[in-house]
Amino acid sequence: MNPHKKLKKTTIKNQQNPEWEILKWDTDFFGFTVAKIIPNKLNLNSLKKILTSLRKSRVSLVYWASDSTDEASQKAAETLNGFLADRKVIYIINLKKIPVKHLQLNIKVEEHNKNLPNTELKNLAIQAGLYSRYNVDQKISKKKFEALYKIWITNSLNKTIADAVLVTKKKGKIVGMITLGKKNNRGDIGLIAVSPNARGMGLGTSLVKSAQSWFISHKYKFGQVITQEANTAACRLYEKCGYRLEKKENFYHFWL
Repeated sequence: MNPHKKLKKTTIKNQQNPEWEILKWDTDFFGFTVAKIIPNKLNLNSLKKILTSLRKSRVSLVYWASDSTDEASQKAAETLNGFLADRKVIYIINLKKIPVKHLQLNIKVEEHNKNLPNTELKNLAIQAGLYSRYNVDQKISKKKFEALYKIWITNSLNKTIADAVLVTKKKGKIVGMITLGKKNNRGDIGLIAVSPNARGMGLGTSLVKSAQSWFISHKYKFGQVITQEANTAACRLYEKCGYRLEKKENFYHFWL
């Protein structure tokens, strides 16, 4: 998901070839050229060749979503000093197989229809990204990481990158939120977070169940969510709510 569509376009020409492409939004946001490698499997020589080409094109940061099961790719990334920023986990669920009784809630969850986030939502968005590669990679500043997730929640509320934002409240204040959209023709969970002082009350489960109900009402057959393997609490939550593992990706950053 690209949370950043509303910023101005970069002046750099979007170079493309079968092996890599310049990421226009990321380049604008970070202030240096960012690219991604397209193939998810590469041997050492192939990866070295691509990185050399990117370096010649004055790229500073390269993303690579690699096949975690391919040993040659993992060895190549390690040899060429790739930083393993994220072990990405993709979960999927067949929404038609969820029993109706499993979607019943004891906690109120409602759609949030305002276009701009308040302080509570901004803080929750940052909480949602604590395990993300943008926070894990120490070469990306905390200021940039937080700005990124504030843009993400803003563009979710104004429906640039999401179709709905659901929230739950405690004493009138938002203490949990989840963003919903579409990816690969599946109902997709983008961000989810619960305030630290409201955890252990079942709010996360209620948010996920509400998301599933929303997807079902909008005629989706399948749902998905992408998270980080290191975020064990999130993984347990999704598995508890019926999601099963579809695949894993090792996401590397190369600083050139």
